[in-house]
Amino acid sequence: MIVTGIWRLTASVSFILLTGQTMPPSPNAVTGDFCSRLATNSGIDRPAAPDGRTTWTVSAMNFGQRFIVGGSSATGVGVSPVEPATVEDYHRLENMCLPDGKGAVCKLLGPVNFNFIWKGKKIVTPMSAGEHATVSVVGTKTTCRSDVAQ
Repeated sequence: MIVTGIWRLTASVSFILLTGQTMPPSPNAVTGDFCSRLATNSGIDRPAAPDGRTTWTVSAMNFGQRFIVGGSSATGVGVSPVEPATVEDYHRLENMCLPDGKGAVCKLLGPVNFNFIWKGKKIVTPMSAGEHATVSVVGTKTTCRSDVAQ
């Protein structure tokens, strides 16, 4: 039993040293504007923004998944208050994410926790006080645009 435990520990340490893989960074360690942090937390590649604001659009399915294989996907958006929350915090969040045609639009104003369901995972990305962003989902496409604080 002890030998097996030591072997597993040695194998794990060797794997980390040989591959350079470590635990993913905690959400608090990710820097940048809101859309930059959301992309990083979600594993989405994002282009550099020339004006300092991040904007990206991605599709939940690539060409092969959609037309060749006939895949399906679900993307979800929502908000939750930063705890400890008051009744006013809940009221402020009521109309932050609303249906829009065949999708939804979230006009975000921090502080808020943004809940993004992407490729089977729920990703919670905190938004700081004073941050503004717009996230829209139409069909399989999601767009995020960080706005300048007003």
